[in-house]
Amino acid sequence: MTFTDILPEGMPGEPLPYLLRTDGMITIILFLCFILVSSVFSRNQKHIQQELKNFIQNRERKSMFDEVNATDARHTLLLLFHTCVMLGLCTYYYYTGVSPTLFTEVSHSLLLGSFVTTIALFITCKWIVYNFINWIFFQKARNILWMTSFVNLHIWLGILLLPVLLITVYFDISSRTALFLIGILLVFAKILLFWKCFSNFFEKFYGAFHLILYFCALEILPDLILWKGMEIISNILTLKL
Repeated sequence: MTFTDILPEGMPGEPLPYLLRTDGMITIILFLCFILVSSVFSRNQKHIQQELKNFIQNRERKSMFDEVNATDARHTLLLLFHTCVMLGLCTYYYYTGVSPTLFTEVSHSLLLGSFVTTIALFITCKWIVYNFINWIFFQKARNILWMTSFVNLHIWLGILLLPVLLITVYFDISSRTALFLIGILLVFAKILLFWKCFSNFFEKFYGAFHLILYFCALEILPDLILWKGMEIISNILTLKL
């Protein structure tokens, strides 16, 4: 009696765990994002440096020399989209550890596309709500400065997330370390946004209470809603596909 007679159908293999670095789609996306950021920096370096200088300085209105041309606006939109992709990839990476069965039941491209689209809609809605609320309560000049800072901070967040994701995908670092680095960047971005909001709208100490209400209602609460929305989307995709 041979071994094949005992086990005629063979022994079932053990499936390998899903790894981001073995996913061709992730590699292509990261490569294209790297090319995009490098191209924008090489062609628009002076404008980016000026925007960084404007963010650090606390001015009451934009300078007449800070006019944005069509090329700058196009690059801004591209970098904002890049940030949405980076945040979508961070969410995608988080769910590889939290819900690995999700990646065996749902198309990877559909899952990532859903995350990126949700984040893009979320940032757009926040931009609209901020504009509406600030138009009611604050001066136009301060509102323009705040929205510029809001957009630039999201752009720089996406740029800083790119090397973190490259290290996470292609180097053997633990998921805890990767999520810690991503979390540090997100918290640091919120702190900078909080500081810019205070210096722009609530420069007196007695405005701190109003700042907490304003920031929690328009920044912290929407983020919690977004997080819950991501969980609902993942559950819907799991049930329907």
